[in-house]
Amino acid sequence: MFELIVQPKKEKEDRVRVSLGLRITVAGQETVCPVTGSCDDFRKFEMELQAILSQLEASRAKASRVFETSSTQGRLGLGPDMTASEIWAVLIGIQNESEFAASFNSLDEIMRRRVAEHVLTKCNIFSGKAAVFSSRYEDAGGLMG
Repeated sequence: MFELIVQPKKEKEDRVRVSLGLRITVAGQETVCPVTGSCDDFRKFEMELQAILSQLEASRAKASRVFETSSTQGRLGLGPDMTASEIWAVLIGIQNESEFAASFNSLDEIMRRRVAEHVLTKCNIFSGKAAVFSSRYEDAGGLMG
């Protein structure tokens, strides 16, 4: 899948240049497309590779959250067509506070924000689960701490 692209030295250059490429096939034609910049020393090349690894790790983490969200929503019986008040009704049925927060945090961001708006504008935030929610909710990330 990946291939090292070694560029020949030019007459006035004394260093070899390399980049990492991705071998792809489009319409039966195979080619190698660079995915890093052209580097003339190993340190620069390693920095390019680290940037790719960071992007891959971010994608891995995002995929993990997507699968976790899907699993939690299925376990709780939540559907994408449910209203914020219906979702809140399911969440307040969770007795354990840590599980309550984890279940809320595992919802997708749009659903979390809808539920948060519902709780903070329609519920009594001085008692019950709404009080717990309002004391732990962090608007910046849309998560309960």
